[in-house]
Amino acid sequence: MPSYAGVDNPGMLRSGARAGSIIVWIGGPITSGGGAGSDADRMSTLVSAQLGLTEKNYASVTTKVSDGLVTRCYAARDDTSYDHAQVAYVVLAGGLEDPVSALSAVISKSKDAVNECHKAFPSARIVWAASPGSLAGMPDEKLADTVTVTAAILGQARATDCLAIDMRKVLGTDTALQATGILPNDEGHARLAEAIVDAIRDDQGEPVDQPITPGRNYSSGLSDWASRQVEATRRREAEKREANRPTGTELGGVTQKLDELTQAQGVQQVLLEQQQQELEQQQQKLQDQQTQLTKHQSELEAQQKSLKSAQDAIKQAQEQLAKIVGDQGDQVNTLKTLTESLQKTDEKIDTIQRTLWENQQKLDNRIDKLDERVQKLENGTSA
Repeated sequence: MPSYAGVDNPGMLRSGARAGSIIVWIGGPITSGGGAGSDADRMSTLVSAQLGLTEKNYASVTTKVSDGLVTRCYAARDDTSYDHAQVAYVVLAGGLEDPVSALSAVISKSKDAVNECHKAFPSARIVWAASPGSLAGMPDEKLADTVTVTAAILGQARATDCLAIDMRKVLGTDTALQATGILPNDEGHARLAEAIVDAIRDDQGEPVDQPITPGRNYSSGLSDWASRQVEATRRREAEKREANRPTGTELGGVTQKLDELTQAQGVQQVLLEQQQQELEQQQQKLQDQQTQLTKHQSELEAQQKSLKSAQDAIKQAQEQLAKIVGDQGDQVNTLKTLTESLQKTDEKIDTIQRTLWENQQKLDNRIDKLDERVQKLENGTSA
């Protein structure tokens, strides 16, 4: 069985040809045609044309697997301008745009994107084209990170029954296939398209093993019976070994499984390291918070001491005030007695004043009458 460039699982678990006339594309800048001279030269359009399918492209230049891919799946799902039952393939693409620090999100979003596509296009074959693009000029650390991110995407693709294609290996570091950064030029887009077409066509076929025909049987020229028996036994054992020898496809399958296991272990190792780092950061935060708490407790104790001192001072002041109030109470009682005495004296004065006024009135009346009598006497009239 031929092995195509970039195919992650050649000759294994083929799904057969798919009915339908439409192929849906969901991805980031490369899927949208970044680096190509025109839309006609981009990877998605080339693949669609070679497969004889109508292209529906929902890629965005800002989309990453960890951020935005599922949103583009929603856009494809919500487009009701065509019959979703006519979609033969949905191609998810991306990975080189994602940092290894977002590995957990890459894993979860890869799975979510597949689930959304299965629901939106139930008859379609989901294809995961992991990490298409150029690696030229990429720092060694970033190159190593792309291996981990790609392995994580492929692991999720296989776990969700997708056609998994390792696109990271297609262009490699060849600058002749690079436009800028991870973006391929026209030739790079053509190479990526070729890898996807080969993978899909291989997926449409039936697995065919090429059995290895045993070599010619060797017959001894010895004439004695014992020698013939020994030779016959050797021949039967050789035929058994030949019959039990694994085929090329079986060996390829074992190698593939070992590679997948190695990739999965690498992804798990990175996840564990990231989780360990996050745990250390959380522990450091807890330690900082504990330090702050201890500081606050010390400050609170000092404030409590200050508060107690203030309370003692207030208590002492209250006692002094109570004494002053007690003394003032005695003074108030004395003042009250004096006030009452003065009030009584004032009442007596009022009474005397009224009496004097009344007597004055009486005296005035008498003087007036006396004056009248004197006047009459002077006038010679009897009083």
